[in-house]
Amino acid sequence: MPVNESSLFHLETLNPIRRFAEALAGSCLDPHLPSSEGKPRELIAKNPELFTEGGSWPRDVWVTGGLGATLDTVLVNTGDGQELIDLCTILTVLGINDPWVKLKQLSYALSRSPHHVTIRLGCDMYYRVARRILKCFDKLAEPGDYVINMRQCNGSDAVELALHAAWNAARESPGRRRLGTFRGSYHGESLTASLISEHRPQHGSGRLLVERADNVAFFPSPTDEEDGSLSAESLATLDTLEHDGEEYFAVIIEPIQWRNSVHAVPLEFLRRLRDVCTRKSICLIFDEIHNGFGYTGAISFAENSGVCPDIAAMSKGLTSGHGSLAIMVAKRDFSSVDGPFAGKSNAADMMSLVAIDAVLDRLLGMDPEEVDALPEWLPDELTAELRTGLLDAAYGRAVALIDSLFLELRRRFPGVVGASTGMGLVRGLVMLDELGRPSEAVASAVAGRCLANGVYVRQAGTALFVKPSLVLGPAEADRALDGLARTLAQVAQDRGEAARSA
Repeated sequence: MPVNESSLFHLETLNPIRRFAEALAGSCLDPHLPSSEGKPRELIAKNPELFTEGGSWPRDVWVTGGLGATLDTVLVNTGDGQELIDLCTILTVLGINDPWVKLKQLSYALSRSPHHVTIRLGCDMYYRVARRILKCFDKLAEPGDYVINMRQCNGSDAVELALHAAWNAARESPGRRRLGTFRGSYHGESLTASLISEHRPQHGSGRLLVERADNVAFFPSPTDEEDGSLSAESLATLDTLEHDGEEYFAVIIEPIQWRNSVHAVPLEFLRRLRDVCTRKSICLIFDEIHNGFGYTGAISFAENSGVCPDIAAMSKGLTSGHGSLAIMVAKRDFSSVDGPFAGKSNAADMMSLVAIDAVLDRLLGMDPEEVDALPEWLPDELTAELRTGLLDAAYGRAVALIDSLFLELRRRFPGVVGASTGMGLVRGLVMLDELGRPSEAVASAVAGRCLANGVYVRQAGTALFVKPSLVLGPAEADRALDGLARTLAQVAQDRGEAARSA
């Protein structure tokens, strides 16, 4: 069944939930009461008093609500209300306020089940979620080949845990102390993640406790030629690993390097890298923080590419914004971890595990017996989606909407809009300067202006970073096109005025 925008709804519109919400009305539990005193402009003016300088603090757009890919916002400087199309959800593969995730969390909150237990104590939800995720990896190898660690709380932690597991597996081989990573990479903002990323704080700025790790080798970003063959640099990387493989305990790679103008690593390179790593007993780690859990049409990128990593690190998208958690899935040879890396705080956030369980329902569909037990008062559209899963019902349509959007923008603004990069729903749209060259400055300017025109995208190198939710609808895509077109028209007009004045 093709998904449509009517399959999304706010919980309070359901009669059984409305009665519950009415019981809260007028009390301190009323969900419609504001959380803070003061208007958005007054509150954001207090940022320097409340938040650290250079940290994450609210900026010029205030979100009051929303559904799917549409955010209800207020422009802080003017106080004007505005619908904002979120084309770069990052965390929310299901869009904002997914009704099924919220319903399952509400059900759990009403139960006697624990909201938090230490990892030392057992709980059924751990096993349910682990079985469901590992079932996806069973398609890639023999059932039981992979194990999972669900104790981390963000992507940087999952990457660090993956590196620790690979390092631990090589402890009997003292010659294996080198780690291979790639130019254009971004693996997070912890100290370890920064040291293995090209995109990191500038050396000498005082922002890193140490400037480099001597055992980390940066290879060129893998690329191919126009005829589809691998570039000479990519072949040289494979040759180096073939020749010096006994020195490496792991190679870590993002299948899609989002900070590198959303560059998709050639599949042929990944296949040959897998072959070299297997023969040289090097642990191959996929950093799937951005491309995992639905954004490329599957739970793991390995399902798309046919290339199986030894370890996959995942985070964003797991809970679709309804909790903070990350996971490491590893082959058994790389399953040994110990403290202090193995168990960090937030180790047993049950509501995040409930959210992952609900997201898996939405992405893959539910078991038939669970579908048969769905409440009769759920809308038919949601029930149908839970039967088939959004990866089957909606993914192809969402990708087609982005393809169409990019093609139309390139047709209208050939002097500003360049190539499309990435794949699936992890996409980039390259911005060009007046000489037709890819430009970070133009990408930054366009991304900044888009907010005022009702569209949220981010800059990623020379490209606009577009990473929409699966539930992006045709009407929302049309509004995004209008907002992006207005922005690009303004950029083209400014460029023309500058040329005339020169």
